[in-house]
Amino acid sequence: MYATLRTHPQIMQHGEILNHRHKYDLSDDGYQRFVDALNADLHPTRSTLVAIGCNMHAFQPDRTWAHWQKWERAWDALADDRSVKVVLLRRLDALAQLASWRIAYQLGEWGIQPATIERPTVRLDPHELRWFMRWNQMLFEKRLSYLTNHEILPITYESLCDDWDETIRRVQTFLGVNVLSLRQPFSKNETRPLEDVVENIKTLRRVQGQEAAYYEGGP
Repeated sequence: MYATLRTHPQIMQHGEILNHRHKYDLSDDGYQRFVDALNADLHPTRSTLVAIGCNMHAFQPDRTWAHWQKWERAWDALADDRSVKVVLLRRLDALAQLASWRIAYQLGEWGIQPATIERPTVRLDPHELRWFMRWNQMLFEKRLSYLTNHEILPITYESLCDDWDETIRRVQTFLGVNVLSLRQPFSKNETRPLEDVVENIKTLRRVQGQEAAYYEGGP
């Protein structure tokens, strides 16, 4: 989605400004880094811009990075600027997300993966899935706490895959830019049914159901 938004003439879209593996000409102080990313005066095409944004994943900055704390305050900068609109993207199927991450790790290919790669299957530990779902939920709730005073548009990864035209129309309307017919920039890396990807899927679906019931207040 973010690559597509960059093609809109009224949008300036940074990528993952809190991913230390990506290089941006922004301040090394987390708070100022966010401010700079959204500062129209720093962009040569500012006269045509209506919306300026960036991509911030809930788990960023990566806590395995030695200097993660210096960028953590970017989230405080977001909380302080109530004028920022937030497109809140979430993947509903945590099992599919974890399987996707595991395959990307095995292949050493993140993002768009070559179609010629022979895709493996995975067998996941049920305890790893429990940890992954709880970790996702914890980070999601933590980041939501920064957004209590913001205008938010929640969308899902699934809606981008299954109903691209309507979802990207909603995003453009929310951002206040002209609604254009924007091309979906990629096909899904994984086209196989999840049952053909995860070897022990029946066990993991039971675990997933138990975790979902726990967070919904069920047994």
